[in-house]
Amino acid sequence: MARAGARIRRCAVRLALLLPLAGVFAQDQPARGFTGPFRVSGILVEGNRITREAIILRELTFREQDTLAADDVYQRLQRSRENLLNLGLFNSALLMPTYLGPNEVFITITVNERWYWWPQPLLRFADPNFNTWWLTRDLGRLNFGLELYRFNLRGRNETLAAKAQFGYSKEFALSYRVPYVDRRQRWGVRVDGSYGEQDEITIGTTGNKRILLKTPTENIIRRWNAGAALALRRSHDIRHQWRIGWADVAVRDTVVLRNAEYLAPEARHVEYLSLGYSLVVDRRDSRAFPLSGSLLRLQLDRTGIGPGQPEVTALKAAGQRSWKAGERWSLGASLAGKTSAGAEDHYFLQEGLGYSDHIRGYEYYVIDGQHWLLGKANILFALLKPRTYRVEAIPVEAFRTLYVAIYLNAFADAGHVWDDAHGMDNPLANRWQGGYGLGLDLVTSYDQVLRLEGTLNALGEAGFYLHFTQPF
Repeated sequence: MARAGARIRRCAVRLALLLPLAGVFAQDQPARGFTGPFRVSGILVEGNRITREAIILRELTFREQDTLAADDVYQRLQRSRENLLNLGLFNSALLMPTYLGPNEVFITITVNERWYWWPQPLLRFADPNFNTWWLTRDLGRLNFGLELYRFNLRGRNETLAAKAQFGYSKEFALSYRVPYVDRRQRWGVRVDGSYGEQDEITIGTTGNKRILLKTPTENIIRRWNAGAALALRRSHDIRHQWRIGWADVAVRDTVVLRNAEYLAPEARHVEYLSLGYSLVVDRRDSRAFPLSGSLLRLQLDRTGIGPGQPEVTALKAAGQRSWKAGERWSLGASLAGKTSAGAEDHYFLQEGLGYSDHIRGYEYYVIDGQHWLLGKANILFALLKPRTYRVEAIPVEAFRTLYVAIYLNAFADAGHVWDDAHGMDNPLANRWQGGYGLGLDLVTSYDQVLRLEGTLNALGEAGFYLHFTQPF
């Protein structure tokens, strides 16, 4: 209440000082002859019932008393708006300049907050993607349960998450993220822990199809994990993160008999520490579905610190760029790759293409390997340009603002996986693969994406696939 009262008093003082001039000069474009530069005389934030004002001001590319060139005002406001929306806290954000004189501007920020409590049923596929699961439609290969998310906790953009998962695999997890722990809002922390078990695992691939091993009467694998991360965000677009983790993994003797190098040579139980560092330079207009801007991500992980632990070092890099080519057109391209040392002796720490990263058109295949390179290209045409609607009939304010956009997508992918361990058993490894096709992308509120894609791959196989993430 004290914070709200202070904000009201501050806004009232500002408005009282500006009111005599507002009726004469208030406008969203500079009056004729107002060539600037413009001093930001004040900033007013509206609509933030829960979010603290400091969290919003952190995303602005300007501050009170800053001086902006006339041709720089719009770019600063637009990038600040993108920063606010990329927080994932708001349905909409409007930044309106009011020019109060030849060299003075007042900025009003109006946000519409999202719903921050998400107790939601959990229903996920145990297979690498929906399309692989759809081949069998086996309900026994579904995970179900409950996830609870509390976003924007305490109005500070903190996130508390809990998960209880049953079905194909059991998992119980808890995590807490605090984006800023210092007054300058640069340093943040995250802690998490989980326990999981299941009675079926992938122990290898043959013909680029997974070899599944199952023990119907007992769990074949169980895992304990705990971790912490320290994050640094010095500027709006650049983020650093340092991670430390601990894991305890055990499997049944059957796994060692089928794949002696699943965990480690002849091992059915391993404990290990891991360290990681990542750098992200994110200048995209939207993280959910970018149409312009760039992304660079570097990630270095070391699994195993000390004697008797796995020794795997992995470096992953990705770059993505999007260009607006007109009112409805957008071009996009990405290049990603991964290289690892030691993964050939620890199958469960090895991941090629076919899981979180894949070549479009190869959804039914897994290409294992220690190193891979993947390139993607998109041409997007907006069948329905991004639009925001207000539906007053919806009883909850957080859901009254609806966002919809529909894109026609022409794409082409190419990738290569290097497998030094089992390449002879998997013909798609150690050679270039590619796919291309057409798709329809639906982007809606709360960063939801639905992609319908028809593809043709280098094997001459045509397919129709469904995805729930952005293409990059």
